[in-house]
Amino acid sequence: MENKFFLENMVEKLERGKSSFFLDPKEQQEVAHALKKRGIRYDVFKPYALAEKVLFYSGKLPPMEVLEILSKEPLEHRSILGVLFAHQILPYFYSDLMIMDNTCYLVALKPVATYLKDHVREIGKYSVQIVKRDRNVLENFHPQWESLILHVSSFRLDTILSKIMMVSRSKVEEKILKKEVLVNYQVISKKDYLLNLQDIFSIRGYGKYIFKDILYRNKKGNLDIEILKYK
Repeated sequence: MENKFFLENMVEKLERGKSSFFLDPKEQQEVAHALKKRGIRYDVFKPYALAEKVLFYSGKLPPMEVLEILSKEPLEHRSILGVLFAHQILPYFYSDLMIMDNTCYLVALKPVATYLKDHVREIGKYSVQIVKRDRNVLENFHPQWESLILHVSSFRLDTILSKIMMVSRSKVEEKILKKEVLVNYQVISKKDYLLNLQDIFSIRGYGKYIFKDILYRNKKGNLDIEILKYK
């Protein structure tokens, strides 16, 4: 219900000539459908060409800043998200994290950008500084993925996640019960959910993944699959 109110609010903002917040692909689909029904025209802001999270606007773009997270050591995607979560920065207020040549960027709405620059000094065990950059720094950005080849017995969510996390399926079930597993940007509640090709899923503390391909299936039904992990 909370998500329904959020999406209705995004549509109303656009109807008034304002902008949405950053929307994931499922939210984009639902908001775009509602806007089409009401005959409301809009444009789309993408931080980079293949961005998953985008912002809809029907007037001027809201004030935003490209931020670079400066660190002497490489930072993990999950550590950065953990700090944003700890500071109660909702994902609607910033873009995908973009890691390029061991440097992390994100686009944030102006009030959030100011807060991050002024208050975030550590990520994990490393000291960091967050600074504003020119938008053209992201012109040549492309997402980086690590390929994982897994040998599994089925497409069940708990089976695949246990291989990724290297834990028992009961531990995976705990994650699911805690609402820490999302498939296609929705909290998933069934451990026996069957993943489909191109499904995007994330595990809190372990990162984001795409079910890319089925490489091999033997007569007993065992599978070799390719999973891409966002770096």
